[in-house]
Amino acid sequence: MRTTISIIGTWALKSFVTEFDDGSTLLPYGDNPQGRIVYAGSGFMSAHLWNPDRHVQGANSSEYPSYFSYCGDWSIEGPVVRHRVHAATEASWAGQDKLRTMTPIGELLELTAEGVVFGGKEGRGILVWERL
Repeated sequence: MRTTISIIGTWALKSFVTEFDDGSTLLPYGDNPQGRIVYAGSGFMSAHLWNPDRHVQGANSSEYPSYFSYCGDWSIEGPVVRHRVHAATEASWAGQDKLRTMTPIGELLELTAEGVVFGGKEGRGILVWERL
């Protein structure tokens, strides 16, 4: 039986790991990633991720970002939440749909993003969120 969870509200990032097809992993925002994702009942969302150890002036790069954000509309399609991106720190995301597979883990929410790229390698990002 699949447990359902309402995603409306504000969530704090608990962990973010990227798993690559070769079996390697990366913590793209460090050992203590920070972030917030907000899902409004109106269908609007925004996400902000940062590495508190690297988020200083001049430390952000597209290959290993210290801060990333985007916003847009959201909708749920079965176990997937669709983010229709309006604007992002990575301008190429604008106008794209970003799909996240949702897995409830008790009171936590795991969102899995396929096709994330760090250091020129593609993998899947697994983000665990806790409701605030």
